[in-house]
Amino acid sequence: MTNPDNNDPHRIRLIRVQSWHDVGKHLRRIVFHSPELADYPFRCNGAPFKLLLPREGQSAPVLPESFEKGRPRWADPADKPYSRTYTVRAFNRQACTFTVDFVLHGDNGPASAFAHHVQTGQTVGITAPRNTRDPMLLPAAEYLLIGDLTAVPAIQSMLEEMAPDARGHVVLLLPEAADLPADFACPPQVAHSVFTGGSEQYSAVIAAARQARPQSEDCYVWIAAEAGLTAPLRELARKEWQLPLGRCVAVPYWRLGEAEEDYHAKRHEFIDGDADEGRPSENH
Repeated sequence: MTNPDNNDPHRIRLIRVQSWHDVGKHLRRIVFHSPELADYPFRCNGAPFKLLLPREGQSAPVLPESFEKGRPRWADPADKPYSRTYTVRAFNRQACTFTVDFVLHGDNGPASAFAHHVQTGQTVGITAPRNTRDPMLLPAAEYLLIGDLTAVPAIQSMLEEMAPDARGHVVLLLPEAADLPADFACPPQVAHSVFTGGSEQYSAVIAAARQARPQSEDCYVWIAAEAGLTAPLRELARKEWQLPLGRCVAVPYWRLGEAEEDYHAKRHEFIDGDADEGRPSENH
Protein backbone atom coordinates (compact mmCIF):
# COMPACT_ATOMS: atom_id res chain seq x y z
CA MET A 1 0.00 0.00 0.00
CA THR A 2 1.09 3.59 -0.55
CA ASN A 3 0.00 6.95 0.75
CA PRO A 4 -2.98 8.38 -1.15
CA ASP A 5 -0.98 11.57 -1.86
CA ASN A 6 2.79 11.20 -1.96
CA ASN A 7 3.18 14.98 -2.29
CA ASP A 8 1.29 15.77 0.89
CA PRO A 9 3.82 17.07 3.46
CA HIS A 10 1.67 15.55 6.23
CA ARG A 11 1.77 12.06 4.69
CA ILE A 12 2.94 9.01 6.61
CA ARG A 13 6.60 8.27 5.90
CA LEU A 14 8.63 5.08 6.08
CA ILE A 15 12.07 5.60 7.65
CA ARG A 16 14.91 3.20 8.45
CA VAL A 17 17.20 2.71 11.42
CA GLN A 18 20.61 4.26 10.78
CA SER A 19 22.25 4.00 14.22
CA TRP A 20 21.56 3.94 17.94
CA HIS A 21 23.23 4.31 21.34
CA ASP A 22 22.15 4.38 24.97
CA VAL A 23 22.02 7.78 26.65
CA GLY A 24 20.85 6.36 30.00
CA LYS A 25 20.38 2.95 31.58
CA HIS A 26 16.81 2.65 30.27
CA LEU A 27 16.87 5.26 27.50
CA ARG A 28 18.00 4.39 23.96
CA ARG A 29 18.48 7.03 21.24
CA ILE A 30 17.71 5.74 17.73
CA VAL A 31 18.56 7.73 14.59
CA PHE A 32 16.42 7.06 11.51
CA HIS A 33 17.09 8.09 7.92
CA SER A 34 15.02 8.50 4.75
CA PRO A 35 15.12 10.82 1.72
CA GLU A 36 11.40 11.36 2.40
CA LEU A 37 12.33 13.44 5.44
CA ALA A 38 13.45 16.28 3.17
CA ASP A 39 9.95 17.81 3.27
CA TYR A 40 8.88 16.61 6.73
CA PRO A 41 6.78 19.38 8.39
CA PHE A 42 9.10 19.67 11.38
CA ARG A 43 7.82 22.04 14.08
CA CYS A 44 10.17 21.73 17.01
CA ASN A 45 12.00 19.11 19.07
CA GLY A 46 9.73 17.61 21.69
CA ALA A 47 6.66 17.69 19.44
CA PRO A 48 4.52 14.52 19.60
CA PHE A 49 4.02 12.22 16.63
CA LYS A 50 2.81 8.67 16.01
CA LEU A 51 5.35 5.89 15.52
CA LEU A 52 4.00 3.02 13.40
CA LEU A 53 5.49 -0.43 13.91
CA PRO A 54 4.98 -3.50 11.67
CA ARG A 55 2.94 -6.45 12.80
CA GLU A 56 4.55 -9.85 13.27
CA GLY A 57 5.76 -11.25 9.96
CA GLN A 58 5.92 -7.85 8.25
CA SER A 59 9.22 -6.24 7.25
CA ALA A 60 7.66 -2.76 7.24
CA PRO A 61 4.39 -1.27 8.50
CA VAL A 62 1.56 -1.43 5.97
CA LEU A 63 0.45 2.07 5.00
CA PRO A 64 -3.25 2.94 4.93
CA GLU A 65 -5.16 2.47 1.69
CA SER A 66 -7.27 5.59 2.17
CA PHE A 67 -8.33 8.29 4.60
CA GLU A 68 -11.87 9.08 5.74
CA LYS A 69 -12.35 12.45 7.47
CA GLY A 70 -8.62 12.51 8.15
CA ARG A 71 -8.53 9.04 9.68
CA PRO A 72 -6.47 6.27 8.01
CA ARG A 73 -8.20 3.15 6.75
CA TRP A 74 -6.63 -0.24 5.94
CA ALA A 75 -8.07 -2.71 3.42
CA ASP A 76 -7.39 -5.46 5.94
CA PRO A 77 -7.74 -4.16 9.54
CA ALA A 78 -5.33 -6.91 10.65
CA ASP A 79 -2.58 -5.07 8.76
CA LYS A 80 -2.97 -1.90 10.82
CA PRO A 81 0.44 -1.18 12.41
CA TYR A 82 1.05 -0.81 16.12
CA SER A 83 0.80 2.89 16.90
CA ARG A 84 2.60 4.61 19.77
CA THR A 85 3.03 8.28 20.65
CA TYR A 86 6.60 9.55 20.88
CA THR A 87 8.32 12.93 20.79
CA VAL A 88 10.86 14.21 18.28
CA ARG A 89 14.29 14.38 19.94
CA ALA A 90 16.18 15.80 16.96
CA PHE A 91 15.61 16.47 13.27
CA ASN A 92 18.13 17.29 10.55
CA ARG A 93 16.57 18.22 7.23
CA GLN A 94 19.88 18.37 5.35
CA ALA A 95 20.97 14.91 6.53
CA CYS A 96 17.37 13.58 6.36
CA THR A 97 17.64 12.13 9.86
CA PHE A 98 15.01 11.80 12.58
CA THR A 99 16.01 10.97 16.17
CA VAL A 100 13.82 9.44 18.87
CA ASP A 101 14.61 8.45 22.47
CA PHE A 102 12.95 5.18 23.57
CA VAL A 103 12.35 4.07 27.14
CA LEU A 104 13.49 0.46 27.52
CA HIS A 105 11.19 -1.68 29.64
CA GLY A 106 11.70 -5.15 28.21
CA ASP A 107 9.56 -6.95 25.63
CA ASN A 108 6.22 -6.09 27.25
CA GLY A 109 5.20 -3.69 24.50
CA PRO A 110 5.78 -3.41 20.74
CA ALA A 111 7.78 -0.15 20.90
CA SER A 112 10.00 -1.20 23.80
CA ALA A 113 10.59 -4.59 22.16
CA PHE A 114 11.53 -2.87 18.91
CA ALA A 115 13.99 -0.56 20.67
CA HIS A 116 15.45 -3.39 22.76
CA HIS A 117 16.15 -5.58 19.70
CA VAL A 118 16.78 -2.77 17.20
CA GLN A 119 18.86 -3.52 14.09
CA THR A 120 20.25 -1.28 11.36
CA GLY A 121 17.93 -1.06 8.37
CA GLN A 122 14.68 -1.84 10.21
CA THR A 123 11.73 0.12 8.83
CA VAL A 124 9.07 2.01 10.80
CA GLY A 125 6.51 4.64 9.92
CA ILE A 126 6.00 8.14 11.32
CA THR A 127 3.20 10.64 11.09
CA ALA A 128 3.54 14.41 10.91
CA PRO A 129 3.87 16.13 14.31
CA ARG A 130 0.74 17.17 16.16
CA ASN A 131 -0.18 20.62 17.52
CA THR A 132 1.58 22.38 14.67
CA ARG A 133 0.27 25.81 15.72
CA ASP A 134 1.93 26.01 19.13
CA PRO A 135 5.56 25.85 20.27
CA MET A 136 6.50 23.38 23.01
CA LEU A 137 8.23 26.03 25.12
CA LEU A 138 6.22 29.19 25.72
CA PRO A 139 8.04 32.47 26.54
CA ALA A 140 8.15 33.05 30.32
CA ALA A 141 10.28 34.59 33.02
CA GLU A 142 10.22 31.39 35.09
CA TYR A 143 9.74 27.70 34.28
CA LEU A 144 8.74 24.55 36.15
CA LEU A 145 9.06 21.32 34.18
CA ILE A 146 8.02 18.03 35.80
CA GLY A 147 8.15 14.56 34.31
CA ASP A 148 9.12 10.92 34.51
CA LEU A 149 11.48 9.07 32.18
CA THR A 150 8.97 9.12 29.30
CA ALA A 151 9.00 12.94 29.42
CA VAL A 152 12.78 13.39 29.56
CA PRO A 153 13.20 13.74 25.75
CA ALA A 154 10.62 16.55 25.61
CA ILE A 155 12.07 18.23 28.71
CA GLN A 156 15.58 18.09 27.27
CA SER A 157 14.29 19.61 24.05
CA MET A 158 12.69 22.50 25.94
CA LEU A 159 15.79 23.08 28.07
CA GLU A 160 17.85 23.38 24.90
CA GLU A 161 15.46 26.08 23.63
CA MET A 162 15.57 28.18 26.81
CA ALA A 163 17.39 31.49 26.89
CA PRO A 164 20.75 31.42 28.75
CA ASP A 165 19.28 33.61 31.52
CA ALA A 166 16.13 31.48 31.98
CA ARG A 167 15.09 30.77 35.58
CA GLY A 168 13.23 27.86 37.06
CA HIS A 169 13.29 24.25 38.18
CA VAL A 170 13.06 20.76 36.69
CA VAL A 171 11.73 17.87 38.79
CA LEU A 172 12.30 14.35 37.44
CA LEU A 173 11.20 10.91 38.59
CA LEU A 174 13.48 8.24 37.13
CA PRO A 175 13.67 4.48 37.74
CA GLU A 176 17.37 4.81 38.67
CA ALA A 177 19.94 7.59 38.94
CA ALA A 178 21.74 6.06 35.94
CA ASP A 179 18.69 6.92 33.81
CA LEU A 180 19.57 10.62 33.75
CA PRO A 181 20.95 11.13 30.21
CA ALA A 182 24.66 11.87 30.01
CA ASP A 183 23.87 14.97 27.92
CA PHE A 184 21.25 16.35 30.31
CA ALA A 185 21.96 20.04 30.99
CA CYS A 186 20.06 23.05 32.30
CA PRO A 187 20.68 26.79 31.92
CA PRO A 188 22.71 28.14 34.90
CA GLN A 189 19.66 29.51 36.74
CA VAL A 190 17.48 26.43 36.22
CA ALA A 191 17.92 23.90 39.03
CA HIS A 192 16.96 20.26 38.75
CA SER A 193 15.90 17.61 41.27
CA VAL A 194 15.95 13.88 40.57
CA PHE A 195 13.91 11.31 42.47
CA THR A 196 14.43 7.61 41.86
CA GLY A 197 11.91 4.82 42.12
CA GLY A 198 8.28 4.33 41.11
CA SER A 199 4.83 5.31 42.30
CA GLU A 200 5.97 5.22 45.94
CA GLN A 201 7.82 8.47 45.15
CA TYR A 202 4.80 10.36 43.84
CA SER A 203 4.20 12.20 47.12
CA ALA A 204 7.86 13.27 47.26
CA VAL A 205 7.71 14.58 43.68
CA ILE A 206 4.54 16.53 44.44
CA ALA A 207 6.15 18.00 47.56
CA ALA A 208 9.21 19.03 45.52
CA ALA A 209 6.97 20.64 42.92
CA ARG A 210 5.18 22.59 45.65
CA GLN A 211 8.55 23.84 46.95
CA ALA A 212 9.55 24.86 43.42
CA ARG A 213 6.42 26.94 42.85
CA PRO A 214 7.16 29.78 40.40
CA GLN A 215 7.36 33.15 42.12
CA SER A 216 6.44 35.12 39.01
CA GLU A 217 3.05 35.37 37.35
CA ASP A 218 5.01 35.29 34.09
CA CYS A 219 5.63 31.55 34.38
CA TYR A 220 5.12 28.34 32.44
CA VAL A 221 4.47 24.97 34.09
CA TRP A 222 4.74 21.82 31.98
CA ILE A 223 3.84 18.37 33.37
CA ALA A 224 4.01 14.97 31.66
CA ALA A 225 4.21 11.61 33.40
CA GLU A 226 2.18 8.56 34.39
CA ALA A 227 -1.49 9.46 34.90
CA GLY A 228 -1.41 8.87 38.66
CA LEU A 229 1.28 11.54 39.02
CA THR A 230 0.08 13.96 36.36
CA ALA A 231 -3.42 14.39 37.82
CA PRO A 232 -2.42 15.65 41.31
CA LEU A 233 0.29 17.85 39.81
CA ARG A 234 -2.25 19.50 37.53
CA GLU A 235 -4.53 19.93 40.54
CA LEU A 236 -1.67 21.64 42.37
CA ALA A 237 -0.90 24.06 39.55
CA ARG A 238 -4.43 24.77 38.38
CA LYS A 239 -6.44 24.72 41.62
CA GLU A 240 -4.00 25.49 44.44
CA TRP A 241 -1.82 27.95 42.52
CA GLN A 242 -4.68 29.16 40.33
CA LEU A 243 -2.53 29.23 37.20
CA PRO A 244 -4.45 30.21 34.06
CA LEU A 245 -4.81 27.74 31.21
CA GLY A 246 -2.13 29.34 29.10
CA ARG A 247 0.44 28.96 31.90
CA CYS A 248 0.03 25.25 32.59
CA VAL A 249 0.15 22.18 30.33
CA ALA A 250 -0.42 18.73 31.83
CA VAL A 251 -0.38 15.55 29.73
CA PRO A 252 -0.65 11.99 31.11
CA TYR A 253 1.77 10.22 28.76
CA TRP A 254 0.78 6.77 30.01
CA ARG A 255 -1.15 4.90 32.69
CA LEU A 256 0.24 2.11 34.85
CA GLY A 257 -0.95 -1.30 33.67
CA GLU A 258 -2.60 -0.10 30.44
CA ALA A 259 -1.36 -0.18 26.84
CA GLU A 260 -1.73 2.99 24.76
CA GLU A 261 -4.72 1.58 22.85
CA ASP A 262 -6.56 0.99 26.14
CA TYR A 263 -5.67 4.34 27.68
CA HIS A 264 -6.14 6.53 24.58
CA ALA A 265 -9.74 7.57 25.31
CA LYS A 266 -9.08 8.27 28.99
CA ARG A 267 -6.07 10.42 28.13
CA HIS A 268 -8.18 12.53 25.80
CA GLU A 269 -10.84 12.91 28.49
CA PHE A 270 -8.16 14.25 30.84
CA ILE A 271 -6.69 16.65 28.28
CA ASP A 272 -10.07 17.70 26.91
CA GLY A 273 -11.04 18.79 30.41
CA ASP A 274 -8.80 21.77 29.75
CA ALA A 275 -10.18 22.18 26.24
CA ASP A 276 -13.69 22.45 27.68
CA GLU A 277 -12.48 25.42 29.69
CA GLY A 278 -10.98 27.14 26.68
CA ARG A 279 -7.62 25.51 26.02
CA PRO A 280 -7.18 23.75 22.64
CA SER A 281 -7.02 19.97 22.98
CA GLU A 282 -3.62 18.29 22.56
CA ASN A 283 -3.75 15.36 20.16
CA HIS A 284 -1.64 12.47 21.37
